[in-house]
Amino acid sequence: MSNENAEKQGLVARLDNTAFARNHKELWTFVKFAAVSTICAAVEFAAQFAARALYKALDVQTLPGLFFFRRLEESTQLSPGYTLAMVVYAFMTSTAIGYMIGFFINRGATFHADGNIALGIFLNILLIIFTICANSLIGPWIEGSLPKLGFLPPGLIPALAKVLSMVATVVWIYPANRFLIHRKKKEVPADV
Repeated sequence: MSNENAEKQGLVARLDNTAFARNHKELWTFVKFAAVSTICAAVEFAAQFAARALYKALDVQTLPGLFFFRRLEESTQLSPGYTLAMVVYAFMTSTAIGYMIGFFINRGATFHADGNIALGIFLNILLIIFTICANSLIGPWIEGSLPKLGFLPPGLIPALAKVLSMVATVVWIYPANRFLIHRKKKEVPADV
């Protein structure tokens, strides 16, 4: 590759052409995914606290009367001034924002997907719905459980709960993105 072509490539393309990336493709893909996820997590983290403030200002009190929400309400100790509805909806909103942004960045920069984008979007929507539901239970449960440890400052608990809930979702997010959502077209070997 000439210097002129190398200068025209973006940072990701240049890094994809390193010896490490060529020799450790799966590890390199995970490293890129982790970097993109960290960027999206920062956005998701900010959205979490903006949503908490919004739902508190709107005085959101009501959740659907589903069994798992009733169980959460009985077993959690939330920050003063916040209802379970405010916390659950903030987790839902921030998770949706973070994963929508991650879809588009990962599609191009991480996985170089060129498969059917409509199918990818549909599968990503299913993943987002599942993750929102899971994160809306995991996050408030973590936030309600952390005070029981007794040594964490109350102001740190919502932030730590959000970070821990985001880390927990990587267990299913990476494999779903890697093997289901961001597909590449199968190359058809040319007849020689």
